[in-house]
Amino acid sequence: MKNYIPFLFLILFAFTSCNDNSKNYFTEESPEIDVMRQMIKDYENGNWVSYKSHYLENAKIYHNRVNSDPRFIDEAIEDHKNKINQMISYEYSTTENQTFEMIIDSKGTIWVSFWGVWTGTFAESRNTSQIIVHITSKFENGKIVQEHMYWDTAPFVMESIWVDNKVPETSEETNPVQ
Repeated sequence: MKNYIPFLFLILFAFTSCNDNSKNYFTEESPEIDVMRQMIKDYENGNWVSYKSHYLENAKIYHNRVNSDPRFIDEAIEDHKNKINQMISYEYSTTENQTFEMIIDSKGTIWVSFWGVWTGTFAESRNTSQIIVHITSKFENGKIVQEHMYWDTAPFVMESIWVDNKVPETSEETNPVQ
């Protein structure tokens, strides 16, 4: 019997040490994903009070920025407003062009990522642009505490150049035909 006791401890140790208790996982449905979906709807509807409610007040926002230069939610909202004020329409495309996923990393941190296509028509030029957008947000207690968003800014730059170089329309008052 004494020979079996070390063997039993060895078996018990093998079973307990091989048990993976990590919380790492991936899902496409979660309360945090629902928050991200609602945040995007609030953006599309210009419901900035509700949009802001999804973030902690001191959330660090990195929209096309490096980690050393965060913004905070009020600045990010103003930037959104400035961009969409140039538009006559804007929205994220249909759900088949959207992907949401949530992971819990090895540290237990919850991250939600979104990939989608943003479509907008500029007021001045009437040009329509489709821009691929990627958002990854860190969540704590159901709120966004850190957000990284990346998109191609070239259409906005090109629109600015177009507006700056636009030839003013002539009228009879300013350029009468002789």
